[in-house]
Order: sequence, then C-alpha cells, then structure tokens
Amino acid sequence: MNIEFLQPQPALQKYIEFYYFIKNQSSDFKSIHYSFPHTINVVSIYKQANYHSKVGHIEVYNDSKSNYLTIIQGKCQMPLKVELTGKTDRISIFFKTFGLNQFIKTPLALVMGNKPDQLMEWDTDPIYKNYLDQCFATDNLTEKIRHLEDFLLWKLRPTPVSHLEKAVILLSDFEQNHSIEEILTQLKMPLRTFNRRFKEVIGVSPIEYRNIARFRHSLNNKLFNSQFKKLTEIGYNSNFYDQSYFNKMYKKLTGSNPSAFFKTIEKLGDDKLIFQFVKQ
Repeated sequence: MNIEFLQPQPALQKYIEFYYFIKNQSSDFKSIHYSFPHTINVVSIYKQANYHSKVGHIEVYNDSKSNYLTIIQGKCQMPLKVELTGKTDRISIFFKTFGLNQFIKTPLALVMGNKPDQLMEWDTDPIYKNYLDQCFATDNLTEKIRHLEDFLLWKLRPTPVSHLEKAVILLSDFEQNHSIEEILTQLKMPLRTFNRRFKEVIGVSPIEYRNIARFRHSLNNKLFNSQFKKLTEIGYNSNFYDQSYFNKMYKKLTGSNPSAFFKTIEKLGDDKLIFQFVKQ
C-alpha cells in the first residue's frame, strides 16, 4: 500500500493538518489496520467505492458502479478497524479540532456519529463532483490537492468558536489539569449549555474529548519525547491518575494495555499516522 502526504496551502493551514493519499490498482488488494481515537476529524474521499460500517469497523471496497464516496470517520472511544478491498484511490483530509465545522453548514454532531458514515452535505452538492472529476483525473498530487482546495475554499465559511477554543486548551492542559467546574467558571457558562454546545461543535462530550486528548498526549510522549522512558512516567505526565487507570483507558481506546499496544503499532508518513496493521 502506497501512502503519500501533502501539507495544505497557507490559507487552509488554520483548519487542516495535512492530506494523505492511498492508491492501489490491484483488484486483489486487501489491507486491514486499526486506527485510534484522535482529537482531529478525518474525512476520506474515494473514487469508485462503496462501504459497510458499524461502530468500531468500516469496510471500503471497489465498486465500479459508484462514482465518489465521502466518509467522515466519526468519533468513538475505541479503535476503528479499517478494511480496504480491491482497487483503491483515496484522499484523506485531517481537519483540526474546529476545522471541519468551517466547511459544513450542519452542526458537526449531526453529521458525525460514533461510526464512520457518508458526509452527505458534500456528496449531494453537484459542484463537489465537478471538482472531484478534476481532482481524480490527475496522478500529480499537487494538482490533485489544488482542485480539492479550490472546492474547500469555496465552501469555507469561518465561524467564531473562541469560547470553545479556550475550553479545548484548558481540557488539553496536562500540567494544570483544570476541573470542569474551573472551566465553567472561566467561560461563565452553565454545565448543561457547555455540554450541549461542546458536543454540537466537537462531536463528543468534554470528558470524552479530554480522555482522547490525554491518550494522544501520552502516545506522543512515548513515541517522540526521549525525556520519558518508562510507561509509568508517561502515564503520570498525561494525568492518568495511576497505573491501573492508565491501563484501563488504553484498553478502552486501543484494545490492549500500553505495553502491548506500543509493540504493535507502526508510524507512517513522517510519523503523522499511527496504525496497527493486521497480518493476513
């Protein structure tokens, strides 16, 4: 499986982390991997594909009768098993926490559930198909992204979310470990309103978001920070209360304990992606 990466143009860097591409021309192709909960939101665009999905699992397969398929990955508190079958031509967009909200009119919570699903707001837009025709007509990655970004810039409607940006910063501050009560005081917002608005814009509850952010923080410390050698140190630095809680959360989010998890994952594309491949 060939995976390549590109960065967004400056006008979109506030909203998008990067793009990655998977292309395979073999009808016998089969790849199975697990991806893991993340604070970002992933939208994948396939040419001539169809899919089946449920919580924790998506299968995408070649379908010559289909034109384009746009999948939003969804937010859940468990690993996602991804199966790719047959010819595959895919572009994935890694949107930052608030990024996708700026390109859709519907609240994120209404288009993104706890399983992968079709992003109908784009797929039903005839202009989207025109841009994708140009995008998938070339094998030049820079040209591909130029056509896709023309569509994204056309859809871009910046929406202020400054109060929730502050909440996300506080929820992800693992040096101070701010309580929900403290965050509510700083935002001057009642709990019910905060939970409702946060879920509507982010797609998960504040507590779920903090768990995912804590997991990703510990993951980055283990893989990219030489200061931390032992798993206990990594857990404490990410505010996992004790080793038992650390193990419990990893079991929930990755399917295995931290020690086993780190032995089985692979870093791809300048370490941007963390996958666990299933041997067939």
